[in-house]
Amino acid sequence: MKIPYIVPQNTQQAYVTTNVMKNSLAEANRKIVAENFQWDDDVTPAPLTYFSALALSRAFHKINPLHKILQKDVDMLMDLYPADIPLKCSVPYIKNEQYWKRSFATKFPSRLELGVTFWKGKFLSACLQDYLENVNCDVFIEEDAVELAQLVSPYIYELGLNQLQMARQPTPPVPYEDIVEDTCVFSVPKVYDHIPLEPVLAKLYNLQEISLVFGLNDQQDNYQTRFFEFSMADCESLCRGVEDLKNLRTFRINRSNLDCSKVKLILQNLVKKESIEELDFNHCKIGDYGMKALGGFIFIHKNVKRVRIANNRFKEVGVQGIAYALQMKPAAPIELIDFSLNPMSLECATTFAAAFVRCKEKPQTLIVNSCGFKGASAEKMAGLLSLNRGLTRLDMAANDLSGEAEKTLIKALEQNKKILKLDLRRTHISDETQTKVNEILERNKSLLGQETEPSDEIPPLYLNEPEYLIWEYNPNNPDHIPGRYPERIREV
Repeated sequence: MKIPYIVPQNTQQAYVTTNVMKNSLAEANRKIVAENFQWDDDVTPAPLTYFSALALSRAFHKINPLHKILQKDVDMLMDLYPADIPLKCSVPYIKNEQYWKRSFATKFPSRLELGVTFWKGKFLSACLQDYLENVNCDVFIEEDAVELAQLVSPYIYELGLNQLQMARQPTPPVPYEDIVEDTCVFSVPKVYDHIPLEPVLAKLYNLQEISLVFGLNDQQDNYQTRFFEFSMADCESLCRGVEDLKNLRTFRINRSNLDCSKVKLILQNLVKKESIEELDFNHCKIGDYGMKALGGFIFIHKNVKRVRIANNRFKEVGVQGIAYALQMKPAAPIELIDFSLNPMSLECATTFAAAFVRCKEKPQTLIVNSCGFKGASAEKMAGLLSLNRGLTRLDMAANDLSGEAEKTLIKALEQNKKILKLDLRRTHISDETQTKVNEILERNKSLLGQETEPSDEIPPLYLNEPEYLIWEYNPNNPDHIPGRYPERIREV
């Protein structure tokens, strides 16, 4: 039995014999200590099979004995094989997870991974990532990259690149012979391309998640803004690479110069892939035009569930595009939207409130941390909970909910029996309000699985009408707060 990893270290520590027990009169004179698994170290010589396995481990590239020897000897070889066996020799034949875990710790000692169940895939994904991130673009050989991708493709399900090297920086040609060439670095347009991803991604047929960062790390004094630029050609190469990936679920581009035109090109290609479930464009430069394209993607696509667009550059028009798409039926079954770190005006809050009052089932999670809500806009966002019945989680951390917004929040929560989690950190609310919020959330959790009746706070006049009809009273009026019902004269 291979004690170090078949029996976890935590288990060994939990069941270790205490010193009090070891020193007791009944235990002190024991000659056989069954719980000591290292009792024979430096006492008995190693068996001959060990020396045979040691000799075989030094010549794996010449002799592959794994299919000819017993399993207990295979386990012994897995502990003796060096971690630097060439991948073309080790990948097709070695399946032992402990070997790949040891290889990962040897080659990438600074990377700490938790909860990994498939170490072979994790190690090979890290090897491909290391190659693509650090390859010398001046001597980049596409055939070598394709060969490596083809070798590891059956075992890779996710690929993350934290940087991409810039491949070339061409100077546009002079269109006419009689024109003097302008060589000024400030007037000649530059094209910044990176190593082509198309040939590599096309081979990774099991890929389910892609995470990209177009930029360079650890530049220190060599920092230049051009290192973080990328061209439309990069987007086209990326789109051609993912075209045939049938299992792609998550597409992520973070901390990059991803603007409206580039994101539109990417979305036009991804909309054809029904397997996409998550889009993550956090910390980019997407404006209103790109957000309208994203809204069209949500309206057309049938399976996308999570959209993350924190820290971008869109404003009211972009929010309107997303809000319009959320209200349409049929549309994607959105479960989570992250708008964090995007400054929101009162008009944005009004558009949000009008949309989320109309949305009955989606999304279940809305994240608007640090969006600058205060005063009327904060009151508007807090008040939408009085009519929305789809949200189960709302994160509004680092916004200003003091004053009237705090009172509106409590009134809205008292009417809402669906919300289960509310993040109100650094929102300037009082301890009494936070305690009341916690009590209401506990009440809602206790009502899970039960049918809830409309709140008594809602006037009977509206109970037989769809809730969104309340917003026919000019929902875009900045002075209108959800849950505060206008006067209505009964028709005779």
